[in-house]
Amino acid sequence: MSTKQQLSIVSIVGNNTSDCGYCNQDDTSYTFGIWAHALSCTDYQALIDRGWRRSGKYVYKPDLRRSCCPQYTIRLDATEFKTTKSQRKILHKFNRYIHGDWQPSQERPGDQVMKDGKTDSKKPPHKKEPAKETTLLETIHAGEQEKSKAEEPSGHSFKVVLEPSSFTKEKYEIYRKYQQEIHHDPPHKITAEGFKRFLVDSPLDQESHGDVEYGSYHQKYILDGTLVAVAILDILPHCVSSVYFMYDPHYAFLGLGNYSALREISLVQEFHTSSEDLKYYYMGYYIHSCEKMKYKAKYHPSDLLDPDTYDWYSYNDVCKSRLDQHKYTSFANNSPDKSSSSSSSASATETHTKDQSSTLPSGWMDPKSIDEQNDLDQVLIIAGKSQVVPVTMLVKFHESSEFRDEIKDYVASLGLDLAHRLIIA
Repeated sequence: MSTKQQLSIVSIVGNNTSDCGYCNQDDTSYTFGIWAHALSCTDYQALIDRGWRRSGKYVYKPDLRRSCCPQYTIRLDATEFKTTKSQRKILHKFNRYIHGDWQPSQERPGDQVMKDGKTDSKKPPHKKEPAKETTLLETIHAGEQEKSKAEEPSGHSFKVVLEPSSFTKEKYEIYRKYQQEIHHDPPHKITAEGFKRFLVDSPLDQESHGDVEYGSYHQKYILDGTLVAVAILDILPHCVSSVYFMYDPHYAFLGLGNYSALREISLVQEFHTSSEDLKYYYMGYYIHSCEKMKYKAKYHPSDLLDPDTYDWYSYNDVCKSRLDQHKYTSFANNSPDKSSSSSSSASATETHTKDQSSTLPSGWMDPKSIDEQNDLDQVLIIAGKSQVVPVTMLVKFHESSEFRDEIKDYVASLGLDLAHRLIIA
């Protein structure tokens, strides 16, 4: 395990109101943000387990109670994952394409696809021998091969490369095509600098932990020597967190969006063999009212993070029925059946009354309950060029009520433990 202690240094951005990117309403998305100059992977794991998420170096926490489209953190226990029939079809279709047994232009409903790529709609389908049951890892790796087209004319070479996040023209070109053709972004809004800020820049440094290197990565999909897709991933102490996925729209027929999720689940399973604590796959946020997000809950068994207590609850057993009835809900209320694995609940000092919670952002401490002497004495800030001191030592803290309120909001959003670990720049 790495003995290097990485410091987490952040600047307070504060409250933000913006247009919703899901339902397109104006000024209905509420967040609290920090800018992370440097962030240890351990601290970022703690942040996402409190509902935070990063976009480049900007780290934000949505206010689920006030926002039009509440965003619940979703995770999957990859060690318990079982593929469904439709998910197995996605994998087998991809592998058949790689091995030259299937071409998209040749398949029609009712046609039997022959091994040479031709179809025969007259010949009745023969009974198949029962397929040998294979694991997700075996099925995923069955699609990787180095054969060239010259060696196997109807087949393809395919490999996946995991590398630290970096900018290349190849990756940017995939991003440009994907944003323009899939998300319909105006061409003038797609820039190399925007791509770097969003999907290359990261506050996470590489950290060695046994056989696993934590940090921010790009997982490249290379088909016949050409880059066709990139997954942006954070590898953390307990999980692989999916940041973004983009692909060349020319290869949309391969179902790469669904394939990539299965591929990333298998990556967690591989890491788990050498790091038993690393067993979860985080897919970002789940929004029940957004149809495009519903696919995330189809990977079982999935849990959602309670926005108030920060415990995990089973999507199928608890969360779905609640969200069918309420746009925003705390799964902890009237629900004794928690997920078997949960994060530490908010401490007694971080809880608040029901009346107070109705006006506070979801999951926040009550800023009024924060003790300036005991709680804020341990909040550190960089003074001058390099000196780190308690925030209460600053003259500004005692002279400016606005600054004190900003610090209290920062602590209330993070919780005491994280607020005492991060250093304010």
